[in-house]
Amino acid sequence: MAQASGNGHTTTQWTPTTAEEREVVLQELAAILSSYHFRGSKRYPALLQYVVDAALDNRIGDLKERTLGVEVFGRDPGYDTNADPVVRVSAGEVRKRIAQYHQENGNSSRVQIELPLGSYAPEFLLRSPDPAAPDADSERLTYLEKATRTRRSLMRAILFVLAGVLLAGTGIAGYLYHQASATGVAAAKKLWDPLLQSSRPMLIAVGTSHPDQMVPENDQTTFGDHMSIPYHHVSVSSAIALARLGGVLHQRGKDYEIKEAIETSLTDIRSRSLILVGAMNNQWTMRLLRPLRIHLTYENSVARIQDSENPQQQSWFVDFTKPYSTVTTDYAIVARFHDPTTEGPVLVIAGLGPYGTEAASEFVQSPQHLAELAAKLPRGWQNKNLEVVIKTNVIDAKAGPPILVTTYTW
Repeated sequence: MAQASGNGHTTTQWTPTTAEEREVVLQELAAILSSYHFRGSKRYPALLQYVVDAALDNRIGDLKERTLGVEVFGRDPGYDTNADPVVRVSAGEVRKRIAQYHQENGNSSRVQIELPLGSYAPEFLLRSPDPAAPDADSERLTYLEKATRTRRSLMRAILFVLAGVLLAGTGIAGYLYHQASATGVAAAKKLWDPLLQSSRPMLIAVGTSHPDQMVPENDQTTFGDHMSIPYHHVSVSSAIALARLGGVLHQRGKDYEIKEAIETSLTDIRSRSLILVGAMNNQWTMRLLRPLRIHLTYENSVARIQDSENPQQQSWFVDFTKPYSTVTTDYAIVARFHDPTTEGPVLVIAGLGPYGTEAASEFVQSPQHLAELAAKLPRGWQNKNLEVVIKTNVIDAKAGPPILVTTYTW
């Protein structure tokens, strides 16, 4: 079916059948992936490359969300697609970037690649001149064609070579991406497996705040106003952290329960796996981290992450007296250790402020960040206790991605 595409062209849906036709599609794909819309990303080129290759190889049955999650993004075969919508989110971004590419470069392309809404199977469209457009003078056209024939042949050869180089580079990039994904999945397994051994449901103890002490934000609202005495109120950042942790545990088939830290007793946490969310509003976080090398302090409305073996390090802090809107950096501790008090494994996700807690939760569920962590740790770290300091830049009152600062194992 033909339709108008603007700028004096129409497009017709097309299925390449010969090797030459498939090569034309691959050349267009290489041009798209080498554009600035895609070359700064690893995720989106990998998805587009995979679906186009599958379509050309007549493997449309492979273009399902779960299959793409496993093959392209390194997820486990049984992962929860609702808790981890990486395929849907990435496909939406691919559609947007393809549209931007076609808007800027489409007039020079004979073939157009689309990823229709509601499908992961790409469509290939042939572009042709608008039949209503007036014909050029035939003698003049013949003269111009003769004058440019050699140039076109040369350009075609150059483009063919470049396309081959780009395809090879894309293939290498795809291979490296799959390798990185596999490394991240392995690192995630090493981080989480020690916490999953107990047959009892895991306990998540989350820091909360009393609603009577939460004040409406204005120009004078301080950071400390958002970190009141723990009781009853879960911040948005803590809710995001709980959602991420729930997704990780559900994916690994682990039952869990959630309690407020203020209502959690020593009996509740004995002899079971424990996750602690929050720092200043979670007394169990403060208590269990206190004997460790990297721990938390709170004095004169300033919260700090302290390194007892590097006391001159004083830059990991948040001043709670500052206006909330002026805070641009937050820090967090991610720790996994066997605690003698609880007699079980503990995972701590503790930001000095809410942004740090949110970033820390992203860190522990991201294969990409865990692969980076694993690269900096000694061999056998999965059997050791571990502390990590991360920071996040706060932009427009939103937590940025976690940035690994330092690690310690024992």
